[in-house]
Amino acid sequence: MEDKTYVYRKIKGEIIANTKGISRQSNQVNIATAERAFLDILYLNTNYYFDNLNPLNKTRVYELLPIYMSKALADRVKKIFPDD
Repeated sequence: MEDKTYVYRKIKGEIIANTKGISRQSNQVNIATAERAFLDILYLNTNYYFDNLNPLNKTRVYELLPIYMSKALADRVKKIFPDD
């Protein structure tokens, strides 16, 4: 039997429960918008690298940012999307 290591990260319940940036499909499946998924990944992985951020709506990213209640995340977003 192979040795395996499983790693998981947990997002706070208040963040998961917030439905901003989440689209509920007719089959009851919830799908995150690209902006919400971007913030989730950045919240969980401080040094994550993104190849192409052009499809993201920068305004929508900033609208969703308060959900996370994290100054560190806000600082990371500002480095990626500096104010114009």
